Amino acid sequence: MKTRSLLTLVLAFAAAAAAGAADKIVAGPKGGRLLATEPHAAEFFVTAERKAEITFYDAAGQPVARGAQAVTVTAEPAGGRARVELVPTPHGFVSVAPLPEGGPYRVVVQVRATPEARLQNFRVDLNTEVCGGCDRAEYACTCEH
Repeated sequence: MKTRSLLTLVLAFAAAAAAGAADKIVAGPKGGRLLATEPHAAEFFVTAERKAEITFYDAAGQPVARGAQAVTVTAEPAGGRARVELVPTPHGFVSVAPLPEGGPYRVVVQVRATPEARLQNFRVDLNTEVCGGCDRAEYACTCEH
């Protein structure tokens, strides 16, 4: 009985540690937030004009063609959800209009590698204030605070 309880406790700590490591934010080459998408990583970046930009990168951090990948972005400001219209670029997508004002609020990024592939969901708490520790926008902050 004690062995089973100890094993359960060890497994719970291992799961918590793995979840904590998965929550670690990785910065992208442009200063945005890198999303662990397959087959290529995608960077969520907010431009100076407040447009959402998704760029795909290979393992070496070089931009790659978006190929058949599809992306949807939904902004969730206090006024309600709003789908963000995207247009394709050679290496990803960019929003037609700026993201809604205000904040912080959540942005949901959904990526599909191919039309048949499983949907990958990412939630980004959009706060564009600059972090004093790493000089990145808070949504892409890599500090431990």
